[in-house]
Parts: sequence; structure tokens; C-alpha cells
Amino acid sequence: MDTASDRSRFAFLHPADVRGRWNRLRHGVFLVLLLVYLVLPWVRIRGEQALLLDVVHRRFNVFGLSLWAHDAPKLFLLLASAGFALCFATALWGRVWCGYACPQTVFVTALFRRIERAIEGNHLARLRLAGRTLENDWLLKKGLKWLAFTAVALVLAHSFLAYFVGTERLRAAVTQDPKANWTLFVAMVLITAFVLADFAWLRERLCFTLCPYGRFQTVLMDRHSQAIVYDGARGEPRRGTGAGSGDCVACDRCVQVCPTGIDIRDGVQMECIACTACIDACDEVMDKLAKPRGLIRYDTEAGLAGEAPKPLRPR
Repeated sequence: MDTASDRSRFAFLHPADVRGRWNRLRHGVFLVLLLVYLVLPWVRIRGEQALLLDVVHRRFNVFGLSLWAHDAPKLFLLLASAGFALCFATALWGRVWCGYACPQTVFVTALFRRIERAIEGNHLARLRLAGRTLENDWLLKKGLKWLAFTAVALVLAHSFLAYFVGTERLRAAVTQDPKANWTLFVAMVLITAFVLADFAWLRERLCFTLCPYGRFQTVLMDRHSQAIVYDGARGEPRRGTGAGSGDCVACDRCVQVCPTGIDIRDGVQMECIACTACIDACDEVMDKLAKPRGLIRYDTEAGLAGEAPKPLRPR
């Protein structure tokens, strides 16, 4: 099986499509987060933009609370509280942030990968297309895909700017000559280029090459933290790999759907972004084999060993 570990860490993967309850839940969360991201800059509270981080003029509006440069300690307290909440959530529920709320996951999964699938087809069609270059269908599909990517990137970039310059100035800049607001225009171009490079090309490779959070999780998580795990006691030995037979049929479906190309059967790994694709894929296979679901599931390492759960620990 061709995985990210078998090739360069920057190898471009084409994960297979997956259906299931966790996939539906994640996309429901993604839809809500996308709507919040796009609509929030235009929401007004007492006549002021609900969330505005105007660094240039040192003015910050946070849901009705107006802060200025001398209020920096309050803003720091707010950011520190958010950071602590993330650490606390990780200690309890593992990389729930990565799987459900990280912008990298939301934009790539809900937007860019959907566009790619709509234009180039399923993962098998994308793999076949990747093997052909400079042919008519390759040029057409790649051109359409990157045109759509650019349109989406422009929308995301303008929405991002709205949080820092305000919707009123952004609206004026969009309707005026770029020379009149050349700094905003340059910022928009750079942000759009970053969005394309990150969400359209780098994708999940950023998660295990540049993002520091994957490294932090090894400190924040312990045996009682929730994670996506493979029940080796039930699954091993895999079919065709030894005497007897566990429930794992060695179909490698969990690897095929993984956006980072790992094998969850090797244990909890830094590259796992908790996207739950392997859970839905394995459950689908278990349903076809009339076996109980949960060979791959949310659990703790302690739970797999039969230990009692400890949701709150002194650490």
C-alpha cells in the first residue's frame, strides 16, 4: 500500500472518498464554521463590527467589547484562555480541534477537496489523471480546477482582510481603483497566493511538517486521552497473516481514505489529524461482513487495555 511514509513526506496523496456518520457530523460542523467565517465580519453589535482586529489603528472589537492598545492585557488574557482551553480539550479528547475546527481541515475538506472531486472525479480517476500530463483532458480539468480554486481563495482572502481592516474599508477598496488602496491590494494578492499554496497544494502535509500542534499533542495527551485507535486484540491476526483470524481483513481501506497516508493499525501517531475517515471506512467494511462496528473507534489506550476510564486526571 502506497502511504506517505513509503515516499517523500511531500508526496501528494489522493485519499478515497468515505461515507458514514462521522463524515456527516464533521461536514455539518464545517458548514456552520464556514458560515460563521463568511458572515461574522458583516455582523454589527451596537453599530460596530462584531469582530474587528484593527492592528494598524490599535482598535479591537470583540463581540461588543471595545479594546484599545492600553487594553492589551485583557486581549492577552482572552487569547491565553483560548490557548488553555485548547490544551485542556486535547488532554481530554485528543486532536478534536484538528479533526473538526482547524481552518486547515475545514477549508481543505469542505471546499478544495470537494471542488477537486467534482471536476476530476473520485480518487481512482484522480490517480489516473495524475499519471497523465499535458494531455487535453488533463489540461482542461486542471485548468478548471485551479480556476475554481482561485475564485474560492479570493473569497477567503477578502473575508480574512475584513477582520483586520473592517468591512466598510474593504467594500470601498473593492469598488475603487487598486492604486487608491495599493497596500490592501498587495495584501489581498499575497493572502490569496498563500491560501492557494496551503489549501490547494500543501494541504494536510502542513499538519505533519510545519504545524507545531502535532508535536504538542505528545505532551498534552496520555493513556486516558480520547483518540482514534485500532482494537488490535479484536483485529489481529489479520486475515491471511497468521494462524486463526481476527476481524481485520487486511483490506487497507483505512489507509486508502487517510488524508495523511498513515496506517492507524500502527497505533496513535503524530500524523493522525483525527479526521475519523478510517472509522467510517472500517465500519462500512464491518457492516458488509456482518461484524460489529468499532474495530477502529474513538477510545483511549487505557480503554483498549481494559482499564477504567479517567476523564479527569490530576495532570
